[in-house]
Formats: sequence, C-alpha cells, structure tokens
Amino acid sequence: MLHLNHRRSKGFTLVELLVVIGIIALLISILLPSLNRARETANRVKCGSNLRQIGQAIQLYANENKGNYPRTKYVAGSAIVKATGITANDPFNPSSGTAPSNNDCTADLFLLIRTQDITPEVFVCPSSNAEKDTYGGAAGANAQLRSNFTDYQKNLSYGMANPYPDTTAVNNGYRLNSTTGAEFAVAADINPGVGDSYDPQVPDVTSAAAAMKYANTRNHNGDGENVLYGDGHVEFQQNPFCGVKRDNIYTISGSTDGSVPKGTGIEGGSPKWAGDSVILPKFK
Repeated sequence: MLHLNHRRSKGFTLVELLVVIGIIALLISILLPSLNRARETANRVKCGSNLRQIGQAIQLYANENKGNYPRTKYVAGSAIVKATGITANDPFNPSSGTAPSNNDCTADLFLLIRTQDITPEVFVCPSSNAEKDTYGGAAGANAQLRSNFTDYQKNLSYGMANPYPDTTAVNNGYRLNSTTGAEFAVAADINPGVGDSYDPQVPDVTSAAAAMKYANTRNHNGDGENVLYGDGHVEFQQNPFCGVKRDNIYTISGSTDGSVPKGTGIEGGSPKWAGDSVILPKFK
C-alpha cells in the first residue's frame, strides 16, 4: 500500500505575530521623529525661499516707487486693520466692490501680487495650514480684480514690518523704504498673536527656550521663524528677539531708543523708533 507523507505547514503563532507587530511599532516610533524633522527642515528651506522672493518683490516695488516699500491707503495715527474679502479692483481708489480700509496690514503684501511677478503660492509657508489664494474661485478671477487676500488666515503665512507709522514714529526716524538698515527685520513668518498658548509679549531677552516657544510664529510649531532682513538675506531664528538691538520683531518696543526691546502692543500702536520692527498682521 502506498503511504503518502503529508506535512502540515506551520503558521505563525499569536505570540510571534505580536512580537513582529511590536518590533514594527518600535521601529516606527524611532524613525517617525527623524522623518518629521527631515520634513520640517525641508519646509524651512522652502519657507526661506518664499521670503527671499517676497524680499525681491519688495525691492522691485521700491525701485518703481521712489524707494518706498508697499503700502495702500494710509492715514497717520489711524488704527491698524487686517481686512478680508475686499473685492475692490483698486486698493487706492476703488471704482467697484467692497472698498478697502485705511492702514490695512494685509493689503500691502497683496499689492506685491498685483504689481510684481509673484504668485499667491509664495505667500504660503509649507509648514503652515495655509493654502494659496484663488481669488474667490470664480472663473476668470485674478489679482487685478481684487485689492486684498480672500482670507488672510487661510491665504497668508507671512507678515511685513508696519508700513503705517504714526507721526511720532516718523519723527523718531522710522522709515520703511530702501534706506532700511541691513539688520532691520523687513518680513517674517506671520506674527502668532495672542491665543492658544501663543503670546509674543510674555518672554523677554533672557527667557528660557520653553518660554520663547510660545512667542515664536505658529508656522513652525513654535520652534522659530524665518526672517527677511534689510540686506535681502533670510535666516531662521529660534526666538523673536532678532531685530536691531535684539528687538522683538513681533511687538512694539518698550522705549523710543530700543533700549527696551519688548513692549505690550502688537497691532494696537505704532513702532517707537527707527529700528522697531513690528511684523504684521498677527494671526490672532
């Protein structure tokens, strides 16, 4: 009689499967932070490139406007605003649509899209949740038919130094034009504002890194911000005390000579002295 020798294939036991799953989970826990760090490093490089392009657009604008950096309707001493959904087709003298406001700290950056060869994608930091402006998404919509971002919290990841100083600031030498010094912070990742544990008014120059984290931009998880300086270079800084005389670039100075680099105002007032960078708008 012919006897067949049947071998039963042996599968994995439950214990073996659990061990394999545990090893995979361990490897993921080890590798994931490294992958996240690599992704954020790449995002910072792209973010820095965006700011350099914005800086070049600002210089081109200045060359065409007697050295002045972009700003729209300006009334010295009026409150700073950050409007959204402005549909006027002219940021200075609208003939149709919702009229723009005076001293609008988002319209100045949108002016670069209207006048320079720069696209809405450049105003989106890859580390943020922002998305490029589609001008309302209507067929044929373009920047020339609008005078501001559709929604700055969705379409704008960066801010520029306050282009709407009051008379006192001007008398103290504040100018936002091509004479700006090399160490002056012209633009940066958006001001975090106050809320969700963020508040650039809390730390001072000597604060620990943990406190600085809550004063940095939201774009890079509170780890720092890319800053565009007056000489055109961009540098990633680990805290906001990186302007002239270690000025906090997200707040108004506490003095008229820069000896107190941090004040309590963000959008509620004007720069105090010539080197006082106040990056606007604030996110919240």
